Amino acid sequence: MIALSRLTRRLAETPNDFMSEQAWVPAVISDMLAAANRQGLNARTAKQFEAMDPRWRQLVLISCWLLADEAFREAMDRTRVLNFVNEVLPPLAKLVEPARFVTDPDRREELARLAMLALAVMPAGETVEQAADRLATVDSARRYEVLEATKAAEQRAAAVRKAMEEQRAREAAARYSQV
Repeated sequence: MIALSRLTRRLAETPNDFMSEQAWVPAVISDMLAAANRQGLNARTAKQFEAMDPRWRQLVLISCWLLADEAFREAMDRTRVLNFVNEVLPPLAKLVEPARFVTDPDRREELARLAMLALAVMPAGETVEQAADRLATVDSARRYEVLEATKAAEQRAAAVRKAMEEQRAREAAARYSQV
């Protein structure tokens, strides 16, 4: 178990080097894994990070800073880290500007919770249900889906209102033409 406040504070204190466009992502990932006595990337696994979307790249660097915390050392698993970096972070980077995971308290909590989930670590003092519920409340992807569903429902409602208004206008016109 890891104290969530420790991780969110760490994200708030992310050094500018992890926000830099100069950092080479495969080296940062390898260094993070090596610090936890895990095998780093090889030429084949590093290749996937050569042509990264800039937002994904920045979010990976921020996440590496987070995962380098000593609290994650025991739970550090190379496969889980690479799955987190390659599967969880790209869609998140498309939805949220990566710098917000440093500056915004809810986004810091979201990234910390996603990292803990990816490494199968529970937040201290929370049950599985509480952790899942809290993640759901700060989940950007879920919020985006809800907003899109709301937008679609509003568009459908507007279309129905317009169709009803047109029907009333036709009915009114039909009544006046019969007079």
